[in-house]
Amino acid sequence: MATGTLDRLERILLVVPWLLDHPGATVDEVTQRFGLDRDELAADLDVLGYCGLPGYGGGDLVETAIVGDRVTVRLADFFRRPLRLSLREGVTLLLAARALAAVPGLAESEDLERAAKKLAGVLGVPAGLAIELSGPGDEHLGVVREALDRRLVLRLRYRSRSKSQTTERDVEPWALVGAQGSWYLQGWCRLAGAPRDFRLDRVEGAVIRDEPAELQPAQAPWPPAYEPEEGHTEVVLDLDRSAAWLPDRLVVDALEERGATRRLRLRTSSLEWVARLVLSLTPHVVVVAPAALAERVTELASDTLRRYEAV
Repeated sequence: MATGTLDRLERILLVVPWLLDHPGATVDEVTQRFGLDRDELAADLDVLGYCGLPGYGGGDLVETAIVGDRVTVRLADFFRRPLRLSLREGVTLLLAARALAAVPGLAESEDLERAAKKLAGVLGVPAGLAIELSGPGDEHLGVVREALDRRLVLRLRYRSRSKSQTTERDVEPWALVGAQGSWYLQGWCRLAGAPRDFRLDRVEGAVIRDEPAELQPAQAPWPPAYEPEEGHTEVVLDLDRSAAWLPDRLVVDALEERGATRRLRLRTSSLEWVARLVLSLTPHVVVVAPAALAERVTELASDTLRRYEAV
């Protein structure tokens, strides 16, 4: 999700409760408080018109309007109510927050840790409960993020896909993105003289050079392209409606509608990230094949349960 979209979502989540607490607020009051202009406010209110409770029919959606110089929001009382999570939902959220906070170089780690501590207190979960999601290449995240923030050139020692060749190259970094269970650095490679994706688990060394990165992409960085190869493992998953969004985030070979479920086929060079993905989406994703993937998901779930019982 783009940074602008996240900023907008955060703003909308702040604007709605405020409007409910200040019925009849004027456009000027809202725009000044939240740093908007009238067109931006109107666009945010339009988005809210598509939001609501499951069913999404009459009476289920938020009603918003600008009447004269007044802003109104109706049928959004569910925003007032505190979010009530089941124990399963709460523990899932806690595990995700702790895992993300542990990612090296993440600027929001301290905020996530504080939020996780409060959530653990509410749930009565001991501080020792955790799940390890780190992987090869994560040790370079801090250096890459620093280079991006300071807009400096990175010198990489990079291993080719075949592992038969390792080269040193200077890269002008553009973006750091996660895709298909791996971190990718995107930028201009001076050795290749072209834009390139660099998987961090193939980086053997990364050093920041005291040299400004001047080249910028002509358009927004592209999603890293996974290209299935001969010998990659085929994975078959069944998704229920709660996981219907998943194919949009993956490189898939086929997608079949099967009544209330969707059967997804994809290929991967590593079952490990797929296993962790399935575990995070249980019970909405079921492994059909291969058996090794189902076994790994069971192992990860059992390991998490043992950690929980041990604390």
